[in-house]
Amino acid sequence: MSDSAQPDPGSGARPGELLRLLRLAVENIGELAVDDEWLHGQVAMLNELLALPVSARDLEDLEVRLRETLERQSGLKAGLIEARDRVRTTLAQFIDHLSDLTASAGEYHDRIERCAARLKAASDIVQLTSVVDEVMRETRQIQLAALRSRDELSAVRARVEEAEREMHKLQRALAQATELARHDSLTGLLNRKGLEDAMRRELARSRRRATPLCVALIDIDDFKQLNDTHGHQSGDAALAHLAELARATLRPQDALARYGGEEFVFLLPDTSLDQAVAAISRLQRELARREFVRGGHGIAIRFSAGVALLGADEGKDGVLARADGALYAAKRAGKNRVVTAN
Repeated sequence: MSDSAQPDPGSGARPGELLRLLRLAVENIGELAVDDEWLHGQVAMLNELLALPVSARDLEDLEVRLRETLERQSGLKAGLIEARDRVRTTLAQFIDHLSDLTASAGEYHDRIERCAARLKAASDIVQLTSVVDEVMRETRQIQLAALRSRDELSAVRARVEEAEREMHKLQRALAQATELARHDSLTGLLNRKGLEDAMRRELARSRRRATPLCVALIDIDDFKQLNDTHGHQSGDAALAHLAELARATLRPQDALARYGGEEFVFLLPDTSLDQAVAAISRLQRELARREFVRGGHGIAIRFSAGVALLGADEGKDGVLARADGALYAAKRAGKNRVVTAN
C-alpha cells in the first residue's frame, strides 16, 4: 500500500454547498458596497444567476453581459477617478499659489512699515522722493500679484467647472451602465433583478394606495420546436419580436420582464383581473396580426398566459406561483389562451 494519502470521496464539498457559499459571498459583497453603485449592477447579475436554475444559453448570456458591464464600468470608473484627481490637483496648485501670495503680502506690509519709518526720518526732498518711489514700486508689485491671482482664480474656476461637468457626465453614464445590468440584453426588458425591484415597488404602491395589481406570466407555445425547426437565432428574434409588441401594446406604466428562456412576466398596476385578461388577450391578437417573418417565411408565434390578481396579504412569491399555476392550466387546456388564477 502506498504511503501517500488517498482522497476521501465523501470529504469534498458538494456542488449545492459550494453554491450556497457563493450566494453568501455575493450577498456580503452587495451589503459592503453600500455607496458603490457601479458594483451593484454586477452583484445584481450574479444574484440573478444564482437565484434559480439556468440553462447553458442563459449562463452564456449572463457571462457576456457581465463582461460587457465590467469593461464599460471599468472605463467609466477610470475616467471619473481621473477627473476627480484633476480637480484635486488644480485646487492644490491654486492653494500653493495663494500661500505664495500671502507670503508676498506679508513681505509687502513689512516693507511698507520700513518705508513709513524712513518717511518719518527723512530730512530732505531727495529722501522723501526715494521713499515714495519705493512705496509705489512695492504697491505696483503687490497689485500685479493680486491681478495674476485673480486671473489664476478665474482659470481655476473654469477648469474646476469643466471637470465637474465631466464628472457629472461620467456619473450619469456610470448610472446608465449600472441600470443596463437590470435589463435583458436580448429583449431590452427587465431581467430577474429588475423584475424583483419592480415587484417590490409595485406591491408597496398597491398596498399603500389600496389599488389592484395584476401579474401575468407568459410562455411562448412550442418554443423548442421553433428553435429546432428554424434555429436558435430565429428563436432569439422571436423573443425580441414579442418584447417589442408587448412594449407597443401595453401601457407605459406596465413593467415588462423576461423571466427566463421563453417566459415573460408583466406587472399591470391599477388593473382589475378582467382588464388584465383583456390586455393580454389584446397582445395575443396583435401578435397574430403582425406576422413574424424570418428568412422570407412567416412563422406563427403564439403564447399561453396565466393572470393573477394580488391578494390582500399576498407576497410576490405567492402571486407568481398562482400565475404560474394558471399558465400551466392554459397549456393543458390547449395553449394559446389566457387563464385566470383562483
